Amino acid sequence: MYYQLLMWLGFFFSPALPLLQVIILFATFYIKKYSLMFNLEPQKDTLFRASRTKVVSTLTFLVVLGGSVFPVGYALSRLHPSSLCGPFRTKATFLSVISEVVDTSSSGAKEFFEYMSSAGFIVPLIMILIATICVQAAIIFAKAKLLQLTVTQLDVERVQLIHIHEKALPAMIELRRVCVSSRAHTSDNLN
Repeated sequence: MYYQLLMWLGFFFSPALPLLQVIILFATFYIKKYSLMFNLEPQKDTLFRASRTKVVSTLTFLVVLGGSVFPVGYALSRLHPSSLCGPFRTKATFLSVISEVVDTSSSGAKEFFEYMSSAGFIVPLIMILIATICVQAAIIFAKAKLLQLTVTQLDVERVQLIHIHEKALPAMIELRRVCVSSRAHTSDNLN
């Protein structure tokens, strides 16, 4: 997570940082993978539930992302670029390049960018995203409930099969005894 935060904070100011981060992540992943494969023996009697840790890690990544977006956003919108070097040295801020590009573009492109940045586009987009998240959460909840009902039904059927087996076993033993005795009786009659 530390390397992820560094990459998110430094991707704008150091373009090679994401490449370095990918190399480090691949190396770390494979080192840990082989270390676990050779050094760890999993427990056989308990199951690990990764779904509980998924929520915590997702929230932690969200906090780290928010903590890294705000400083970079502040630097892009408020700080003055270096006047000695870099592609933005003549600009007031880093984001002023975008407004200059929009101002010099055609009228259709200007209207498109103005519409994309207006509340008439952003508010419905946010509402659609929230609705999508709510639908996905409802689907996940319904699938979890269905899984719980299926497990309960399987437990009930298992208990019923055990009960049937316990009731049928003495009858099967008795039937086998009768069959064996009738075969013995029939073979005695044939002799």
